[in-house]
Amino acid sequence: MLEYVFEYWWMLPVAFCVCLMATSSSVEGAVFFSPIFILLFPLIAGVSITPIEAVFLALSIEVFGFGSALLGYLQRRLVDVYIAKRVLVVSIPVAMGFGFLAHRVPSHLIMGLLGVMMILLSGTVLLTYLKGGMHGQEGTEGEGPPNRVDALGRRYWYTYNHGPFGVAWSALGGVLVGFTGIGIGELTTTNLIARHRLPVRVAVGTGILIVFATVLPATLVHAYVFSTGEMSIHWNVLFMTIPAVAFGGQVSPFINNRVDGEKMKLFLAFVFIFVGSLLLWRALWNSA
Repeated sequence: MLEYVFEYWWMLPVAFCVCLMATSSSVEGAVFFSPIFILLFPLIAGVSITPIEAVFLALSIEVFGFGSALLGYLQRRLVDVYIAKRVLVVSIPVAMGFGFLAHRVPSHLIMGLLGVMMILLSGTVLLTYLKGGMHGQEGTEGEGPPNRVDALGRRYWYTYNHGPFGVAWSALGGVLVGFTGIGIGELTTTNLIARHRLPVRVAVGTGILIVFATVLPATLVHAYVFSTGEMSIHWNVLFMTIPAVAFGGQVSPFINNRVDGEKMKLFLAFVFIFVGSLLLWRALWNSA
């Protein structure tokens, strides 16, 4: 039993480092873990993991990492539940529906879509960096009662109008989570800060709730389908990675104060281009 649990012990430090990189660059953890399981596991561990199994593992790990971080933002009162509800009423059912559908899609298409998403994500990250980073209004000045007062007494004023465009990007985020496990975090951060001008602290905290609440039911859908089919769940991978990201979610605020998030994004953008291209090549090769 212990041999099974600790078979992939080396994933403990790997998951911890991935958690720190993801939180310092505001990038979803599944972006890192899915390629690790698809590309590196066969080389390092001699175990082949299918794309849909990799998506499930990445989502499961992300649930615990974002859940740990969410507790901190809730304690700091930096989560706007009203905005999150407007998004989640659309993203959750869409993510669950496409989570079921993903198991009927050929593996090479899932891998190809994941590769395309990583390349598009890297382009977004590069564009953000070239524009000087993702900066929103501080929102600390305004008239009348503030929308939010955080745990440190800072007051925030802002407005939010969901509208048809909000419904559209909420649905798109659900589709991407159901199929590939990534995408809604980047959509949320970009729209709340760049389009709706929310204070960065509130946008990030609200985005973490949206990601967590969308990813959790999608993960349960994948787990249900796995339980009724012949695909196996690599529980010993989760035994090592879940404690690492749960701990990393608590440590990351202290580390992030000493890390230049924008420079980290620039480095990761080039990594994502390389990995996304490799995934796309593998998908095209397998489909031939």
